[in-house]
Amino acid sequence: MKNIKYNIVFLLISILGFTLNSIAQCKTEDPDKRRPFFEVETECAITNSESSFLTDGKEYRALLSNNEAADFIVLFYSNNTYRIAACTDIGGPLSFIVRDMKKNILFTNKDYENAPYWDLVFPTTIECKITVKLPEETIKLAYGGTLPGESKEEGVAVESNDSTEVAAEKPAEPAAKKKNTVSEVCSVLLIGYKQE
Repeated sequence: MKNIKYNIVFLLISILGFTLNSIAQCKTEDPDKRRPFFEVETECAITNSESSFLTDGKEYRALLSNNEAADFIVLFYSNNTYRIAACTDIGGPLSFIVRDMKKNILFTNKDYENAPYWDLVFPTTIECKITVKLPEETIKLAYGGTLPGESKEEGVAVESNDSTEVAAEKPAEPAAKKKNTVSEVCSVLLIGYKQE
């Protein structure tokens, strides 16, 4: 009987932890408030999909920062058109690469300026790995306009006579005080399909 009580308590704590973890991770305009992943997914679907595509019913979510990447395994069936949409909670693009299990690149949106979605048709059923990563412009957006570890040049070179004078440089602000900085970016993929 004791074990059943402990299992129930553990289950409730696990569910509560999972619920809280999935509810409030993504950025909002108010730095003290967060929003759930599903809101980012909903915005992504409204912006980048259409009603003729049915969702594959799976969640492809990742919290990314800097040069981190996340991998997702997806099974694509033959004779379907698949729409892959990639979004972030801060409005910047998300790069994605579709590879077969032999690591051959089948598609990457990097070749198309990180297009927010792309339609693919597979002639045979195939299992693929999709890797998502933040492109440089999204990393800069997440960190207030600079890459992590990079400082904005505050000094300006001014020419006078034959010498060059440099205006005094202001010390760089600590990352914690920069406006609109985040440590992690909510990244989502939506995969929908329609039969041909």
